[in-house]
Amino acid sequence: MEFALLSILVLVVGASFVASKFTDDGGNPYPFTRKESVFTQVESAFLNLLERAVGDQYKIVSRVKLIDIIDCKKGLSVKAKRAAIAKAKNKQLDFVLIDKEKLTIVAAVDLVNNANKDGHKAQRDWFVNGALEAAGIPHIRMKVKSGYRPSEVRDAIMFKLGKPAVQAARPTRNRATKPAVLSPSQAKAHSTALAEI
Repeated sequence: MEFALLSILVLVVGASFVASKFTDDGGNPYPFTRKESVFTQVESAFLNLLERAVGDQYKIVSRVKLIDIIDCKKGLSVKAKRAAIAKAKNKQLDFVLIDKEKLTIVAAVDLVNNANKDGHKAQRDWFVNGALEAAGIPHIRMKVKSGYRPSEVRDAIMFKLGKPAVQAARPTRNRATKPAVLSPSQAKAHSTALAEI
């Protein structure tokens, strides 16, 4: 009888100790509050810009884990697969472009800030680049700066995707106005200034 009471007492003390590890000083097991916004100011502005630039063509998904859009090749050993997944698990992409009709992955877009403010990537992550390249997913790195026009962002993305860039022609008196297709060299010069590719 004494052993049973002693066992119950030890269990109660142990449970109290474990419960105290999961609570804050006030005894609340959920010490959370709502953030002001899901996005930083830079992310929010760039998301709006992306939607104006390519939102008619692609769905834009933000803060996507790398492991959510890539998978290991078949035939890998269990050890190699585990190591690859462990490397990819903590990597995150700022935005992913998805085909609106097929819902297939089109490209990954990351914001790059050379001043390394706002937590954006300053240096190229070679593992992310290599993983996306191996998976056949274009990786577009856009420099954080103010003053982008949606047409510039669209041209940079289309260049990286290997699609012709379309630029609105200036109206003339005698000719009907229609979009002008840039030559590959013009598109490259125009787009390279905007995106690291």
